[in-house]
Amino acid sequence: MSKGFPTKIISEGKAKLIVPKLDTDSGEPIQHLRSEAPVFYNPVMKTNRDTAVLALRVYQKQTDHPITVCEPMTGSGVRGVRLLLETHEIDNIVLGDLSPSALRLARENAKLNNLYEGVNLRELDANLLLSLHSYPRGRFDYVDIDPYGTPAPFIDQAIAATKNRGIIALTATDMAPLCGVNKRACLRKYGGVPLNGEFCHETALRLMTGAMVRQAAIYEYAATPLFSYYADHYIRAYYRIRKGARRADKQLTQMGYIKYCPTCLHRETSENNMVTTCKCGEEMKVGGPLWLGELSDPMYVDAMIDDLENLTYLVDSKAESIMNLVKGEHGYPVGFFIIDYFCKQVGVKSIATDDALDAIENSGYRVTRVHYDPRGFKTTATASELLEVFKQFKK
Repeated sequence: MSKGFPTKIISEGKAKLIVPKLDTDSGEPIQHLRSEAPVFYNPVMKTNRDTAVLALRVYQKQTDHPITVCEPMTGSGVRGVRLLLETHEIDNIVLGDLSPSALRLARENAKLNNLYEGVNLRELDANLLLSLHSYPRGRFDYVDIDPYGTPAPFIDQAIAATKNRGIIALTATDMAPLCGVNKRACLRKYGGVPLNGEFCHETALRLMTGAMVRQAAIYEYAATPLFSYYADHYIRAYYRIRKGARRADKQLTQMGYIKYCPTCLHRETSENNMVTTCKCGEEMKVGGPLWLGELSDPMYVDAMIDDLENLTYLVDSKAESIMNLVKGEHGYPVGFFIIDYFCKQVGVKSIATDDALDAIENSGYRVTRVHYDPRGFKTTATASELLEVFKQFKK
């Protein structure tokens, strides 16, 4: 069947896929080529799709029925095809897109992988598709929102189209607003003010989670993050939603603000957004409102890691590395530090990561690496206490 544009066949996970063939000899940036392609497929998002497979498999083990799935912005259909091939029984999967070319390619990819039944393709706007499934018997167990940009315009209908105790997955690629480059855009989309600092990717996740928690609460649902991470210039999170006004109220108590001093790196959480002066004398920056609770459930992440033994092609993958680091971040204060910031403050060119973390631990503090940055760490020590630790390296 002619696609009207050049294609090639690739492999991802257990799937064989027909995807647009990009003219890499044109001199155009690869991201521009992908965004201009007649059907969108981004190989960089493989890790994103790997985690979707793992997260959904764990959810399936916790349910007692074949599940229903919706991906309202499917593109080439790669995510839906992989979920059908690599997870447990899916009763029905609805793949939507506004592009007829995308749906034709998604259909071809389903056929290429011998998936002739259980795939429902809909040429509809994402929000319209979700709203059509917002009645009790039409809702899905799992809704995956993976747009180009912000997921914010789709959160409302995603909640409406998801069953009680179901899962909503969100991806955001608009990192400039979320990391404080465009604060007004972030406030419009996520309802909070961002922080432009060394831990901005964590605050990005907290802003998106805050938006999700607030929106779910409107409908008396409690949204709880099961697994959240940052990678490759995007953030991704999986939320379980549970019906109950009291549950929703409890989640809202974990909303608040982060106050941050870019001079001495001190940070603290607060219930208010009043601008205060840091102990060092500088005015502190305020971010929020945002989510201050845990960003992942260690038991859920553990189950995802354990399931890797059944998906050997994902062993030693980037997804596995991220999950192991995310698991270690549980139970630490909000925010993280970067070693090089303290090297600069004490006048040391560089300190090996292991040496720095050993010094912190030997000084009596808990410390762990983070997945956000290879030189980043979380610790129970304050910024001023860390400064004293790093002074040990100054000769």
